[in-house]
Amino acid sequence: MVLIRTATLGDLPAIVDTAARSLDTEAMLRWSFGEYHFAERIRRHFAHYNGENLARGWIRLAGDGAGIAVWIPPGSREEHEAIAPAPPGRESEILGANAARHAAFWGWVGEHEPAEPLLYLSHIGVVPERQGEGLGSALLRDGLATADDLGVPTWLETSRANNATYYGRFGFFTALDEDAPDGGPHIWFMRRHRADSKRRVAAGLVTGRLFAIDPAGREDTAG
Repeated sequence: MVLIRTATLGDLPAIVDTAARSLDTEAMLRWSFGEYHFAERIRRHFAHYNGENLARGWIRLAGDGAGIAVWIPPGSREEHEAIAPAPPGRESEILGANAARHAAFWGWVGEHEPAEPLLYLSHIGVVPERQGEGLGSALLRDGLATADDLGVPTWLETSRANNATYYGRFGFFTALDEDAPDGGPHIWFMRRHRADSKRRVAAGLVTGRLFAIDPAGREDTAG
């Protein structure tokens, strides 16, 4: 049984560590930030970016931060896009010589996101030593239950073919896949439709059936 809860301020160090370690080989990050001192700069990025997401209540945790998922709620796209990759005055420290590439790449990614209200999975990750324990699956089910409660579709992108296959197990399908401009990585843009009431019951995604709610968070009881 995995307890899922909303992150609080004291969780930020664990969130940064999990994001940096679990996404270390993510081509979207390697391409947009560049390889020079990547490990140091990506931690500084996540300290800022996920600090902003944390302040808005957009981060869910599993295993006391060994697994994280950042869900951007419907109607929050402009607010999310306004979060810069670095704090003011520290752009060169975090982006190095890649500011233009970063802006162009993530602008291109954003152009593919549908304009309709949806739940957007910014990123999800589990530290390497805890992978295989079901933390990632629990975080996904948690977010998808929320999407279905809200009655909205879900959207994400990935640069890993095996991730695309994995997300397919949760009802996602590839809406489009193509190479990023200027020699960037191949990206799969994936969507999961809003589940109607019959599909929700069949999938066990009705709050109180697959998930039990307690004051500390939501427990994944699917195993």
